[in-house]
Amino acid sequence: MIKPRAVHKLPQCPSCRFYCDNPFLSCEVLLDGLEQNPCIYYAPEIGALYNGQVIKQPLQNRTIEEKLALLDKHPLFTGACPGCNYKFERIELLNQQYICSNCGWSDE
Repeated sequence: MIKPRAVHKLPQCPSCRFYCDNPFLSCEVLLDGLEQNPCIYYAPEIGALYNGQVIKQPLQNRTIEEKLALLDKHPLFTGACPGCNYKFERIELLNQQYICSNCGWSDE
């Protein structure tokens, strides 16, 4: 029988967006558990703390299948337009919105 390894965690770990809810891991960032208190990676589900300000996380309305398809096809990850396979220039990949100059595909 495989026993879960002991990991260091804080009471707020289960409310962090990096929490794995896995008996073998506590966190996706700190695989061996917490080394210091407070955790510098703590990011509650409602948002992340940045310079003392809470940055709210966007609502995730996509299914796992849709998220995987996005990874397979979006220019941010592939470098190419999913409509016509146009190769975006490196500088174009830094855009927040993608519009293909070849076929007009947009990621909106």
